[in-house]
Amino acid sequence: MMSKITVVRFPNGSWSTGGPVSSPDYELCEVYVVPFKTEADARKQAQAARRRLASKSLPLPTQHAPFIHPALAS
Repeated sequence: MMSKITVVRFPNGSWSTGGPVSSPDYELCEVYVVPFKTEADARKQAQAARRRLASKSLPLPTQHAPFIHPALAS
């Protein structure tokens, strides 16, 4: 099984990793669940996913509807 981590983007634009998707701290954040080897790698994957969504004018993920990386969806 692939390791996964939660990556969030706070309203002020800062990024953080770790913690459960349901954390109350993430209520107003964009939430991404991605596979990872390092936290820096996970952050880069989440930022790439955000760029793709924004470039296609798609809604950004929320705590209630997080982005789940396709490699983790099953």
